[in-house]
Parts: sequence; structure tokens; C-alpha cells
Amino acid sequence: MNKTEKEQLREELHHIFNTHPYALVLSFSGLKVNDVAALRRKLRDSKCAYRVVKNTVAKIAADGTPMAALLDQFEGTTAIAYHPSDPVVLAKIFSDFTKDNKAIGFKGILLEGRPLPADQLEMVVNMPTKTESLSKMLFLLNYPVTSLARVLQASLRDLCLVMKEARKES
Repeated sequence: MNKTEKEQLREELHHIFNTHPYALVLSFSGLKVNDVAALRRKLRDSKCAYRVVKNTVAKIAADGTPMAALLDQFEGTTAIAYHPSDPVVLAKIFSDFTKDNKAIGFKGILLEGRPLPADQLEMVVNMPTKTESLSKMLFLLNYPVTSLARVLQASLRDLCLVMKEARKES
């Protein structure tokens, strides 16, 4: 890799580190080509990305970005996986993948631009996804309105029944 290519890679990584607040720093020694292809397919389907990085270039690119907090993790074989808006999807894919394939190890997590140790991955996996959170919030916002409509409808129905009975008696 010549100097121009390294500079281009550094700029690209710097942009990724600045614009993606959710990332995993991974080790991947012993990973088979078929497994990598399957992993990349799952990630692409979920709008995530996976990239093997050169440690020296990645450390330079991370300077001045939230990823700088994980600089000490860029040792040995290193890859990054990132998602622009949902850390849970990313964490679940890797958690499921590592159940069958022990070749990937977690070095660190970047969540909302803050570093977390790798052992916190299970906490992220157990969080609801962005879609699940939005649907729960919409349900909670909609519930009082629905309940109010039912109460008002029941009162109106009961009033009509009372008036109907009163008319029958007269």
C-alpha cells in the first residue's frame, strides 16, 4: 500500500469514525472465507458494515474522533463493524455469529460515541432495537387516546340506552 492509498484510507476511516456513533472493534484470527462472506451478507442486509483495518492507519484516523477512546484496542488483527443508527442490530448479529464461530473476539464497543469494554456486549444485545423502542413508544402514546375514545363511546352508548328506556316507560 503506497502513501497515497494510506492517506485515502485514513481520510475514509476518519469520516467513518466521525459519522458512525455505534461501532465494534473486533479481532478475527482464524476466520474462514465462507464465514466472512456469510457475516458480510448479514451485515449488509441490516445496513451495517464490516471492515478489516490496518492498525497504524486506523489509529491516525481515529485521532479527534469518538473512536480515539478505543485506540488501545487497535492491536493484532483488527476489524471494525459499524451502523449509523442502531447499535443493537449490530451487536445481535455479532452475538449470534460468535455462538457458532469462535474466531471473532470483541475488543471494544463504541456506543453513542462513548467507549464500553467488550464484556458489555450482552447488555447492548439485550436492549430493544430502535424499531422495537419506537413501536413501544407509539403504543404508549396511542393508549391514552384509545382509552379516552372507549370511555366516551361507552358513556354515549349508556346515555342512549337510558334515553331509550325512558322513552319506553313514558
